[in-house]
Amino acid sequence: MNKLLYLFLATVSLFGCQSAKHLSSKDDVKKYQTELAQSYTNPDTTPLVDEERINFHGITFFPINEKYTVKAKFTPIQDGKVIPFPTSSKKIKHYKEYGTVEFIVDGQSQKLTVYQSSPIMEKYKDSLFLPFMDETNGVTSYGGGRYLDLSTNDLGNKSTTIILDFNKAYNPYCAYSKHYNCPIPPANNVLDIEINAGVSYHK
Repeated sequence: MNKLLYLFLATVSLFGCQSAKHLSSKDDVKKYQTELAQSYTNPDTTPLVDEERINFHGITFFPINEKYTVKAKFTPIQDGKVIPFPTSSKKIKHYKEYGTVEFIVDGQSQKLTVYQSSPIMEKYKDSLFLPFMDETNGVTSYGGGRYLDLSTNDLGNKSTTIILDFNKAYNPYCAYSKHYNCPIPPANNVLDIEINAGVSYHK
């Protein structure tokens, strides 16, 4: 496994296994965001190559806002389809439909699809992927969309209520580096509202 792939998987493991069963406290979100920012500046964990680090000014965040920590209804998708995702480098990655999450923000009902990588790597068999876009993309957040990480341990294969904390939404590595192949959120995961939470983005 090359270094870039290892760093990507390690970051998903580090930041993707937060429990969705409980509301995240403000201190918990601050800790998460601090560790995420530090992972980019630490030479041992940064996904950036040396020349990219020279002009890197750090990761920025929207102010923590509790209204973007939402209760969602999770519904599993039985025999989900394997979907080809276009990527930032114009290649294809495959993800299997795992379930849907329905929630309300600003009085508006929203729905997103949760995915699992295909094929599944044994080491990351519990990892789930929630890519999304919203009305901030290309304005105050990265134009290629953002991600949330979930876990099969939180969702299982039955309908349940979970917590989605968009204050922990993060950018793909492609927002800062040209050396990655990042999946672009599909059309069904484009929200018609602003999610002013999580990692922001300014070139």
